[in-house]
Amino acid sequence: MNQDGMTSEFSICLALDPKTTQAVHAIRETLPASPYRDDTPHVTLLRTIKCPSQTGDTDLLQDMERLLELSKNLPLTATVQKPANIFSPLFRVSSQVQLHASPELKSYRKHIMRILKGNHYSIGLFEHLAFLPHISIRLGVPYTKQARLMTEQSFIPETKIIFSKWIILRDIKKDGKYLVKEIALPD
Repeated sequence: MNQDGMTSEFSICLALDPKTTQAVHAIRETLPASPYRDDTPHVTLLRTIKCPSQTGDTDLLQDMERLLELSKNLPLTATVQKPANIFSPLFRVSSQVQLHASPELKSYRKHIMRILKGNHYSIGLFEHLAFLPHISIRLGVPYTKQARLMTEQSFIPETKIIFSKWIILRDIKKDGKYLVKEIALPD
């Protein structure tokens, strides 16, 4: 960890399209503030990845693009399953939209795990065992009746969500808080 709290851990995420992002923000406006943080709406493809050495943002982005060909392998898809309140040891009860990953998304995720491990990146054990794609609406805040209704109207089951952009969320530990820094290749 450097003096700014930046760790060597990061997540590879798939950004939502503008319309879906806008729907998440509209739902968030009806809920109380998160006691943790509100990330840019996304789906995490792979989390708890550790760099083999301290790496700057630009180098990390370029390495991921070179090794994993992330941009070349997009778009990827998932379909909406349902809105749900989910318990997490880190964020307590959080509101989210559960998704079904497409076969291509599942396959690509397995492929990038092999490439990362072959290049001395380590990946958390849970990530090897489970892939539970979801969109976090608000971390640490369950749905209210109004927010659930809005989510059900915005995220109809079996609706396809298309991911055409990727981002990295870098882990930061500062003043006893777990934060992230979003980085992305320029458009």
